[in-house]
Amino acid sequence: MPTPTLTQSLIIALLQAILVVVFIFVVVPLTLYAERKVLGYLQLRLGATRVAGSLTGLTGFVNRNMWKLGKVPMLSYWRGIVMLVGDVVKMIIKEDILPTKADKFVFFIAPAISFCASVIVFAAISFVPGTLFVLPKFIPIVGGLPVSGAVGDVNVGLLWILGIASVGVYGIVLAGWASNSKYPLLGGLRSGAQIVSYEVPLTLSLLAPVVMSGSLQFSEMSRSMAVGLPYWGIVPQFLGFFIYLTCGFAETNRLPFDMPEAENELVAGFHTEYSGMKFGFFYLAEYINMTVVAALASAFFLGGPWLMPFGLHGVLNPFFTAHLPAFLVPLLCEPHAIFFVVKIIFILFVYIWVRGTIPRYRYDQVMAVAWKYLIPLTLVNLMLAAAVRYLTV
Repeated sequence: MPTPTLTQSLIIALLQAILVVVFIFVVVPLTLYAERKVLGYLQLRLGATRVAGSLTGLTGFVNRNMWKLGKVPMLSYWRGIVMLVGDVVKMIIKEDILPTKADKFVFFIAPAISFCASVIVFAAISFVPGTLFVLPKFIPIVGGLPVSGAVGDVNVGLLWILGIASVGVYGIVLAGWASNSKYPLLGGLRSGAQIVSYEVPLTLSLLAPVVMSGSLQFSEMSRSMAVGLPYWGIVPQFLGFFIYLTCGFAETNRLPFDMPEAENELVAGFHTEYSGMKFGFFYLAEYINMTVVAALASAFFLGGPWLMPFGLHGVLNPFFTAHLPAFLVPLLCEPHAIFFVVKIIFILFVYIWVRGTIPRYRYDQVMAVAWKYLIPLTLVNLMLAAAVRYLTV
C-alpha cells in the first residue's frame, strides 16, 4: 500500500476526528436516554407515557402514541425518546443568564474548558490496533487508503490522556469561583479536593497495566493486557479494575461520589448559576468523561477489542483456535472495534446501575475512602503487577 501524501494524511486525520466526534455525540445522548430508562426500571418510576397520557394537545398526542408504541415488541425500549429530544431542544433555546457580579470572561470560558478537555482525550484512545477500515477506491484523493483505529496512537498515549483529562477540573473550579456565589464556590472547591485526591489512586491503578505491558502506548498496552500475560496475571488486573472503577466514579462526580453537585446541600454545586448551553456543556462533559473512564477500563482491564477480559484471551486463544469452527476463528479470536464499544456500553450501564442502588457518602467518608483505603490497595496492586512483570520477562 503506497505511503499517503501530506494532503491525504491531513484528510484522513480530519475524517478520524469527525468519526470520534460522531461516536461521542451518539453514545452520550443514548447514555442519557438509557439512564432514564434503567433508573425507571430499577426504582419503579412511572414515565410520562403513564402520567401524562390524559393531557390534550401535542403533549397528550405524543404520550398516547408512545404508549401504543410500547405494545410493539422491541419498540417498547424506545418509548420516551421524544422527551430526550424535547430536553435537548429546550436546553439549546433556553435563555442564557449571566449573574450581575460574575466574572464574565471566566464564567464564559469555564464550561468550554471542561467540555474541550473531555473531547480532546479521545485523540489518543485506540478502538482497534492497526486499520479500522479501508476507504472505498471511488472516493477522490484518499480512495483505497486505510483509516487507523485511533486519531493519534502516540507512544505516550496514557500520559496524554491523564494530562488532558486533569485539565477539566480547572473548568469546574473556575466556574464555581466566577459565579461569585457561595454555593457554587463550595461545589468547585469540593470538586477540586475530590478530583485531586482520587487522581492519585486512579493513576496508581493505571500504573499496574503500564508495568505489566512495559509501554505507555494505548494500543500496545491494550494488546499486552489482553493477550500477553500468563493466567495468574489476572490477580492484579482484577483488583486494579475495581480500584480504577471506584476512582472513575469519583473523578466524574457520579453517585455515590457526587459531592460537588450535592443537591440537598449545595443546590447544584459549581453550575448553580449556569443555564442554557453553558450548563449543557458541563452536562455533556460529565457524560463524555464517563465514556473516557469506560474506554480505559475496557482497554486495560476488560480486553479492549479482544473478546475475553482480564488477560484471559491470550490464555484461551489456542483452545479457541483449535476447537472452534474455522468461520468463527477470525470473529472470536481477532480484535474487533465492536468488542471495545460493547464493553464501553457495559461500563456505562454499571454507572447507571450504581447510581440507582448506592446512596451518597458524606464528604469526610469520600475523602477517607481515597486516602485510607484506595491508595494502600493500589500500592499493593502495583507490587503484584511488578511481580508479574518480573516473572514473565
